[in-house]
This record gives sequence, structure tokens and C-alpha cells, in this order.
Amino acid sequence: MYPQHARAAELAALYHQRWEIENTLDEIKTHQGDRRLVLRSQYPDGVEQEIYGFLLVHHALRDVMHQATHEAGFDPDRIPSTAS
Repeated sequence: MYPQHARAAELAALYHQRWEIENTLDEIKTHQGDRRLVLRSQYPDGVEQEIYGFLLVHHALRDVMHQATHEAGFDPDRIPSTAS
């Protein structure tokens, strides 16, 4: 699809999804891994394994949050990943 063929509503939805992804990356880098996150592996396979580990932990935490908010009747996308 070329940009000139996209509908405004589709572009707006994609823009929203982009920011959902950016927020997820921020949660992993800033809140889950700390700002000084250092991957300890010295080999590419180990680095890949560590990254998958961070993604799995993030997914598990978000899954628990989703279940809890769904049962409470809230929109899971509106619940922050950190306590204020």
C-alpha cells in the first residue's frame, strides 16, 4: 500500500499502535531493566537469549495485569505499568 492510498482512519489507528509499541519498549528498558541495563552475555546467542528473557517476563507481567483489569472491568491499555 502506498501512503497516498491509505485512509486517514487507518493511519490514525497505525499511529496509535506505534505508540503502544514505543510505550512497551520504554517499560522494558526503563522500568523492567533499569536505565543502566547491561546484557551480560559475551556472545550473540546469549544476548538473544537475554532479550527473549526480558520479553517473556514483560509478557508474563502484562498477562497478569490484563487478567486482573479484565476481571475488575477496566481497560487494560489504560493501566500504567508502574505505581504512582
